Amino acid sequence: MAGRILIVDDVPTNRALLKAKLSTAYFEVTTVETTLDVEDLAKTQQPDLILIDVALADRCSYDLCVGLKSAAETAHIPVVMITAADATDQRVRGLECGADDFLCKPFDDLTLIARVRALMRVKISFDEMRLRDDTSRELGLHRFLYSDQPEVEPTGRILISASDAAEGQSWSDTLSTHLDIDVVNATGSPDAMVLVKGQPPDIIMIHQDPAGGADGLEVLSALRSQRSSGQSTFIFVVEQGQEAIAAAALDQGASDYISTPFDPNELIVRVRSQLRRKRYSDRLRSNVIDGLKMAVIDPLTGLYNRRYAMQHLEGISERAAREGDGYAILMMDLDEFKVVNDLYGHAAGDDVLVEFARRLQENIRGIDLVARIGGEEFFVAMPATEPEHAAFVAERLRAAIETTPFEVQGQSAQINITVSIGVAASERWRDVPGEVLRNADVALYEAKNGGRNVVRVFCQAA
Repeated sequence: MAGRILIVDDVPTNRALLKAKLSTAYFEVTTVETTLDVEDLAKTQQPDLILIDVALADRCSYDLCVGLKSAAETAHIPVVMITAADATDQRVRGLECGADDFLCKPFDDLTLIARVRALMRVKISFDEMRLRDDTSRELGLHRFLYSDQPEVEPTGRILISASDAAEGQSWSDTLSTHLDIDVVNATGSPDAMVLVKGQPPDIIMIHQDPAGGADGLEVLSALRSQRSSGQSTFIFVVEQGQEAIAAAALDQGASDYISTPFDPNELIVRVRSQLRRKRYSDRLRSNVIDGLKMAVIDPLTGLYNRRYAMQHLEGISERAAREGDGYAILMMDLDEFKVVNDLYGHAAGDDVLVEFARRLQENIRGIDLVARIGGEEFFVAMPATEPEHAAFVAERLRAAIETTPFEVQGQSAQINITVSIGVAASERWRDVPGEVLRNADVALYEAKNGGRNVVRVFCQAA
């Protein structure tokens, strides 16, 4: 997993050693020896991870962490603090300042790389959702999607799968006393699988040897694959000295791990930190989904609308320019659709449009995009597609519409529907999307004027 890492450490040997370890894992590493302008550097370079040594000479490292986490431009960047002492109070203070993790020297290479990869996975996921979230803002949906309510202490539900009932109760008591959360204890792996299906937990804590004789890594993998718990955050609990198991847990998707026996305060701050991250993730995901529904989804057919289709086409064109591929566009129009509305009513017309959209989706690839761009006008964008294949798909779509009549509610008779399709392809990557779109429109016009229920392919002038 490639990624950019910023190291802040005023000791040259420390910087060199850490850079060497991370570079061998193919990370792109930048080092700085002074905290001067670190915040500005982080804002401009947008690294995927920032490592900060606790013992900085020119500035309090905890204040630096607070500054990075307080700025909107860098709050989403994971921060890992590094110390030469395995001191619980330092870990707790760092986590309370917003640090995402804490590493102690000397580094275990396996754990170091696993920690970095785990945090980068979270960062990449957040980046994707933040990008879509930013698009929602640009589309003017911010006031519909965002609450002005102030941040409060995170609440949630935690499922514990400890090594035995006594240990599970001890963790539960610690968390329930200091956090406003609902804690549920699983008596074993089968019980945990059942509990996540009832009400998906926000956090799942799993001991490396959970009750019932199961393997903690196997339980983690099984719960991660469940649809009901796939979005949960996982904290893995390992025995002291079991760094290899901890690294394996992080590689399998755990967000954090903690070694037992642990200080209750460290458990509390780690859980609080993960709850906040989970709330942020849930909010972004919800905003993205709601924003997409409001901005780019046709409410009748469930297809994308013109706004999204045109933006998506720009992306296909840019990718084609980078990779030297062609792409194709299908423009289609239902023949004599006004007659359907006049004879059977608009409700029947809506049924036809919904069924037409379903058939389109059944007859294209997963990478192709289908959109409704007008009343009875539809659009298909086909990346990495030659003209001959696009024409073949268009003919298959045309036949799928013609050969099977449409059933509509309230009508005993089925309705025969046909479609005219225009095809245009960008065999040369330099063709701009607007030109290809206009060519497809020209081909569609020829299909409508050529008797309808036909496919016409735009031919470039010699």
